[in-house]
Amino acid sequence: MEDWTDKIVIVTGGAGGMGQAAAKKFAEAGAKTFIFGRTVAALEETAALSENIVPVPCDVSDTSSIETAMKTVLESGTPDVLVHTAGINTADRFIAHEDPSRIASEESWQNVMDINVLGAVNMIRAVSGPMAEAGKGKIVVVSSTAGHGFDSFAGVPYTASKWALHGLLFTARPQLAARGIVVSEYAPGEANTPLVDKRPVLPEPEHRAAMIQTEDCGDTIFFMASQPHSMSVIQLPNYQPFGGMPPEIPAPWMKGLFD
Repeated sequence: MEDWTDKIVIVTGGAGGMGQAAAKKFAEAGAKTFIFGRTVAALEETAALSENIVPVPCDVSDTSSIETAMKTVLESGTPDVLVHTAGINTADRFIAHEDPSRIASEESWQNVMDINVLGAVNMIRAVSGPMAEAGKGKIVVVSSTAGHGFDSFAGVPYTASKWALHGLLFTARPQLAARGIVVSEYAPGEANTPLVDKRPVLPEPEHRAAMIQTEDCGDTIFFMASQPHSMSVIQLPNYQPFGGMPPEIPAPWMKGLFD
């Protein structure tokens, strides 16, 4: 494993899921790893995994919260890496449905876009200044396969947010590269993270076991951040994704593909 001693890493969404797995990986390699998240108790639970992990309360949708959190980081120096895993989904995922409770509310749309899209924008803006001054830095942002194709299971707001995030990273990459900052995008398929618990229908244990696990995500993120060049990585489970949104989305054209 590469020695990350004397390096500074920020992991958003570090209180659980793939953020926690990634933070643990960097901390084990010796990096001073600052984890950002909204829930103090969960942050402290992750921090207990390593003396190299520093919990910092932060809401990535709130720029004033980020400013305060960044002051804590910058006291130790310029961050070498930002790993942005923070993201949410909601149980109300449809744009139209016979059950009104399943139609995504205005509040759900706002929350998903604020955290999944503007949260990434806010964090990239927060670290790109110090990184550019240092002439180097790496940013790894977690998006989703939902942002690379049609994915009815993830829901309309989430899918829209991930398409926006993919477009953001694709466009921002060369601009940041010109300032010495390497931007990479990690798009996992169905992963067994806390977001799974937000589904309208929960998968059975055997479905969860077949998903990409958080440790897999942590390993992949660490690998990406270790490379000198930009990477776009799509990681897929080895099975047909669990369809957690009944009723089935009608797709009459699909039948012909398998006849």
